[in-house]
Amino acid sequence: MKPFTKLRLKVFLYAGFFFGITTIGIDLVRGNDFILWKVLFFVFIQGGLFSFLFVSLYKTELNRIGIQDITDDVIKVHQSRNIKTEFNRTDLMERLKADPAIGKMKMKEIENGIQLKTGVTSKSWGEDINIILKSENSNGFEYLVSSRPSFKLTVLDMGRNIEHINRIENLIRNHS
Repeated sequence: MKPFTKLRLKVFLYAGFFFGITTIGIDLVRGNDFILWKVLFFVFIQGGLFSFLFVSLYKTELNRIGIQDITDDVIKVHQSRNIKTEFNRTDLMERLKADPAIGKMKMKEIENGIQLKTGVTSKSWGEDINIILKSENSNGFEYLVSSRPSFKLTVLDMGRNIEHINRIENLIRNHS
């Protein structure tokens, strides 16, 4: 099954289930009878609308950030990548602070690396980004860069996490 087909099905089921349960709850609070067709209507119509709308927006966002080859790994909300560089943690921190987008994030040094946090935006509830030192040798440093939504129940991240990983990788690789 294609990645976007799986994602549409996932969003359809989550949204449909949510609206179905919400409809049942509202009817019970109001004292209305349980009507199966009404619940199924909300499950299929709302689930279908949300699936079509949000997955289409998500695909558009991925295209905007330059991702054309869509795989299962690309559409995951938790993204991670190993990146090798000659920057130590202090130099890396300075490069991150100098970047116009990353420099605005909340940044702190942690035991084995750097932790970044983004705030809430129109596309996201925020992301937690960790840059962890995996190894250090005469050839340089290897970091594990991971980005995940702050809100753990996020199904669609609108490409934010892979965008963060790509930006950090480009920042590290394209140094002067």
